Amino acid sequence: MTSLPFTRLAQARWISARLSLIALLSFACGQSGPPDAPQATGGTTGTGSGAGTGSGSGAQSGGNGGNAGSGGTTTLPPGVEGPGPLVPGDRLTGVNWFGFETGNLSPHGLWARDYRSMLKQIKDLGFNSVRLPWCNDMLKGSPTGVQINEYGIDPYTKETGLNLDLEGLTSLEIMDKILAECRRIGLRVILDNHSRAHDGYMNETLWYHGDYTEAQWISDWEFVIDRYRDNPAVVAADLKNEPHGNMTTGMKPPATWGYDQSGYEHTDWRKAAVACGRAILAKNPRIILIIEGVESYKESGYWWGGNLAGVKDHPITAAEIPAGRLWYSAHEYGPEVFNQPWFSAADFPDNLPAIWNSKFWFVRQNDMAPLFFGEFGIKEASAADPSSVAHQWLATFMAYAGKKSHWTYWAMNPNSGDTEGILQSDWLTVNPAKMAMIQPYLAPQFAGEP
Repeated sequence: MTSLPFTRLAQARWISARLSLIALLSFACGQSGPPDAPQATGGTTGTGSGAGTGSGSGAQSGGNGGNAGSGGTTTLPPGVEGPGPLVPGDRLTGVNWFGFETGNLSPHGLWARDYRSMLKQIKDLGFNSVRLPWCNDMLKGSPTGVQINEYGIDPYTKETGLNLDLEGLTSLEIMDKILAECRRIGLRVILDNHSRAHDGYMNETLWYHGDYTEAQWISDWEFVIDRYRDNPAVVAADLKNEPHGNMTTGMKPPATWGYDQSGYEHTDWRKAAVACGRAILAKNPRIILIIEGVESYKESGYWWGGNLAGVKDHPITAAEIPAGRLWYSAHEYGPEVFNQPWFSAADFPDNLPAIWNSKFWFVRQNDMAPLFFGEFGIKEASAADPSSVAHQWLATFMAYAGKKSHWTYWAMNPNSGDTEGILQSDWLTVNPAKMAMIQPYLAPQFAGEP
């Protein structure tokens, strides 16, 4: 199998057409904002003091961005072995609503809709959760693209007044409002750290880059988790979206699993995820940690973040992350994102289960941890055409995994370049063929809080 080439148009999934074009051509505030992470002492070989208050002495910030110590040294608090945020049998089946990770630093569509109306429509469609991509820039940023209009009429609820309580708020304060509304109506939330810089996803193979260190990444996560620890709607942290890169034609440095790539400094995503995860659990022992795969393992590639093959050789142990707090995650896409060779194989789609078993499904088969599919999607024209390759791929995938895993469809937004959205370009009308393909696999919803 070949790995996904650099020319993939994945960035168009999560930014507007205008921002996508710019990117392809050029190939926040706590109570007052998140703290800057203290810099570890001792350089790349020392035993620095780590990030914030929770990452422990195993975190180093010297060299090219910092490296997590083996297994992390954060002491986990009481309760981390106890009940989590979901009861046995609960299954998350949701949708992505993106925008906090783009230059808008706010969810897209608020130029046309009230945020409460958007969340209500998500709930009304039968979803029980929402994955919210965010970037670290938004923690100290100010939003654009939000319509504040006391006379505006929301096209879905027909109520007058658009986003009036968002006026003058920072991006982080808008997230506060959205998460509070999710709690009120019973939507569970997965916070997805999509990129460090806004619109930076394509160029960030790792969880640190340039002057933005691993220590700061961990510190930012600690800040976010601590801020929302008393909101039971926030159930999971997707630590880094789509670690990627490979040693052939792909981007460098590559994210690796279980080892540091020779010729580069700190590329072991497994090690970094464990250190960050333990720091997060020290802030909220009930949160679920979602850890994605990489692109390439042992020279065998797959979708960005979708390759969990390294878990076979280097699983995260219960001593590192308690079993009840760990979900592995993969992203799965069809030929509309990139026409991978398996889509034109003579035995397609019967060849797909063997591929999935080798890349991620073995995790469930061997009862290693729950699986979460944070992204998958299809265009409406393909969803409406059962003879299309994309339709056959998604139908096979949903039949295989749709009722046996947690998932969030990509995306609610219509401005996703290579999958489009649940909504049409009016930010109101639902694409019926897409919903018909995923609706049979929706899990029961959760009750809201008054």
